[in-house]
Amino acid sequence: MPTKKENKMVTYLKSLMPERQRRGPLFTPQKLATNAILIALHIILARMASIRIGPSFSITVSGITEVVAGLLFGPVSGGTVGLLGSFLNQVIAYGLSVTTVLWILPAAVKGLMCGWYAKAYDYDLSPFQILWILLVSSLVVTSMNTVVMIIDAEIFHYSTKATVLGMMAARYISGALTSVAYMLVTTPLLHRLKKLPGIRKLRE
Repeated sequence: MPTKKENKMVTYLKSLMPERQRRGPLFTPQKLATNAILIALHIILARMASIRIGPSFSITVSGITEVVAGLLFGPVSGGTVGLLGSFLNQVIAYGLSVTTVLWILPAAVKGLMCGWYAKAYDYDLSPFQILWILLVSSLVVTSMNTVVMIIDAEIFHYSTKATVLGMMAARYISGALTSVAYMLVTTPLLHRLKKLPGIRKLRE
């Protein structure tokens, strides 16, 4: 039997998250088609809008696809776009390897985090909230990528652990700056997309 103090704590925790209702099925033809477009865009941006600096550092804007999918539709779409977009890009660029699964997880996590946060606030986020989740997810993803780079470098012997760790500060700074750029792009983009007919029905 919960105590009065426990009941107050539960009530307080619930108040932190606005109530929300499930809007519809997770997968519909319209949502699958939209996610497919974002996945294709992820690959295009990864191939054409990325700058690689050495074996352990790169700058890319492909991550904006899973961010938009998550903030617009929810965690399943965000995670799916990040996972499949990153997987297909990895296969095209490097082929399948023992570490392919590790490389695609960070993008999926970013999409999931953005989607969960947006869903928690009923997809009504201020620019500050968008920047906040982008910065937090960037911190998590950069940390994950660092671990993956160390594992990958150890297996294929193309770099050293010291070299990878030496680039950490630069990657965190790059992630923070990219988050600001993503916020500036996604805020007006989401504002326009939310006005399109049928968008609400595609939310999770």
